[in-house]
Amino acid sequence: MSMSQPCTTAREKVGAAFTSLCTFAAALIGMVLPAAAQQPVTVVEYYNASIATYFLTGRASEQSILDSLVDFKRTGMSFQAVAAGGAAAPLAPVCRYRIVVNSASGVTSHFYGMPADCALIASAGLTNFSNEGLDFAVTVPANGACPLSAPLPVYRAFRKQTQVDTPNHRYSISAAAYQEMLVRGWTGEGIVFCVSGSTPESARAALIPSGVFEDRCAVPRVGSSPYTGRSYPDRAGSLSDEKSWLRSWKDENYLWYREIPDLDGALFSTAVGYYDALKTPVYVPSGKRKDQFSWSQSTAEYEQSAVGGASFGYGIRWSFVATSPPRKLVVAMVTPGSPAANAGVLRGDSVVSIDGVDLAFGNDVNTLNRGLNPTASGESHRFVFQPAAGGSRNATLVATSVTIQPVPLNGVIDTSSGKVGYLVLTTFSTNSTEAALVNAIAGLQQAGVNDLILDLRYNSGGLVAISSQLAYMIAGPARTAGKAFSRDKFNDKLPYGIFGNSAADVTTPFYTATQGRSVAAGQALPTLNLGRVFVLTTGNSCSASESLINGLRGVDVEAITLGGTTCGKPYAFYPWDNCGTTYYSIQITAANNKGEGDYVEGFSATCPVADDLTRVLGDTQEGMLSAALGRRAAGVCQAPAASAQTKQTANAADPAQAIGLRQPANEALAIIERPGREAVNPGSQKSLPVVRPVAPVLLGRY
Repeated sequence: MSMSQPCTTAREKVGAAFTSLCTFAAALIGMVLPAAAQQPVTVVEYYNASIATYFLTGRASEQSILDSLVDFKRTGMSFQAVAAGGAAAPLAPVCRYRIVVNSASGVTSHFYGMPADCALIASAGLTNFSNEGLDFAVTVPANGACPLSAPLPVYRAFRKQTQVDTPNHRYSISAAAYQEMLVRGWTGEGIVFCVSGSTPESARAALIPSGVFEDRCAVPRVGSSPYTGRSYPDRAGSLSDEKSWLRSWKDENYLWYREIPDLDGALFSTAVGYYDALKTPVYVPSGKRKDQFSWSQSTAEYEQSAVGGASFGYGIRWSFVATSPPRKLVVAMVTPGSPAANAGVLRGDSVVSIDGVDLAFGNDVNTLNRGLNPTASGESHRFVFQPAAGGSRNATLVATSVTIQPVPLNGVIDTSSGKVGYLVLTTFSTNSTEAALVNAIAGLQQAGVNDLILDLRYNSGGLVAISSQLAYMIAGPARTAGKAFSRDKFNDKLPYGIFGNSAADVTTPFYTATQGRSVAAGQALPTLNLGRVFVLTTGNSCSASESLINGLRGVDVEAITLGGTTCGKPYAFYPWDNCGTTYYSIQITAANNKGEGDYVEGFSATCPVADDLTRVLGDTQEGMLSAALGRRAAGVCQAPAASAQTKQTANAADPAQAIGLRQPANEALAIIERPGREAVNPGSQKSLPVVRPVAPVLLGRY
């Protein structure tokens, strides 16, 4: 595997990481291959750390180039062949083709084939295949076996292309190594070459089990959590113990543990700094980083949000229309009762200045970002807003703990063809979401709605279990019976997950009853029994929101998306507390009941519609809601024209001049809770209420 043309495009898309790869491609173009009959050749395997692929070459001059490049490393595997020129039976020359996988990012693949394969490719006239000549010659197996003259088999396995993975062939020189590739999910293609000598891949270093270091802390916590009531498990240790735990823990359960860089923990002053470096550096075929989502936060913050249902800030969800000059920042949603609501801030207000610094062109980016990212309760900042209707509004916003409202709006729209439910869901991440959702759906059920518009435009995820509950409440028992909401895949060392013992332990069902998070456990969930649902989405619709869409489509519920492409996060993890920090390291990739997953580019909108920030949510003339109602009535997309205010570009031409939030919102997750350390307070579960339907408000007619 390699990266090659177009090199300029590749650099523009993903930066300097591909420079060495492009240098290699340029050197390869003018290379003259030696050809001498029966000349011994050592075929060497390399690993490309930028796209997680394996690459073979028997060309000594090419090996010299690859050995000088940072992104290519020898795996230790090699085998003996001869030069392709002059090879005669039972030897056959191996041709090599370069395949353009993604022309925009410059990702390419390679194919190695016998003469018949090469003739077939040549006759097909495939425009994305380029002939790179003959590489080496090997003995051809006869009836799947190797002759005495070349007794060692070379096996081939194939990884198909997905949005995550570049297609790749991997060659193994032993049955055991070949079997390992199959365990890793590659497709076996059997014995393809026969050779006289080989060397195996270098063994991976063994690490001490993470349990030896877990909860050994440089500054142990004492007492118990004020949110869960559980005693802290911390014991005396050191910063070195915390780093050692991180390295071993990542090796044990990180989805891409084989791609973790080999880094010396002593070079990092904090455990979190070391953790941030322990993730795959790989790019997916489109040019995006594979792991954009692993992160961490203090355990207290996580528990406060999940158990207490609160987040820290002003109570504003922002829409970053443009992050670099000319910057534009608009209020997308305001939490009722929050500091922003009390100051009169409204959806659609644009920020003019923060603490006297002009937002659009001001050079004092630190002041702007401090205002957007308060760090202490009581911290205040002066904002000047421009309402959508014009004029200006001054507001001094004071940061505090804000109670999250998972369902700020639950309504009904009357139409000539029946009642349509409209439900705004802002998060799956808090325990309070369960009660808010169950009671709202029960109210819509009693109201007799025959369609649902589910607004997830600002919902960046949360608990997979609550996403599963909502999917069941939408689809009903008949469509979901005996089917999986999601099938979870861990790394190849964990076929049944971190805590499981069978296939059932890596399957999330459609949950049919309440779970005891904020309503009494064991009650039957209300259902709408719908065969379709209209879902409003943007780039902020992530994770558990996407798993809902994918899970419904897996049981043939038509999920019609309107708005923008979702963020593309088909991953999940257990929040893992160690020494007061909760780590979110990608451990799981999930597929629906049909096996569909790997949506790292997100779900594109069935009907593209801009977020209409000029109208309040629930207004039947608001752009996205109106488009959903129009799609329901006419069966076709009738998206309204977008105003300049609604167009979201989120440019970042100059990162030094960019504004933004310092860390992902706490709910930007797909959480599967760690057994025994769920974010619940067992004491409060004894007095949880029963399901009480909340009557939806009448939003008008359409």
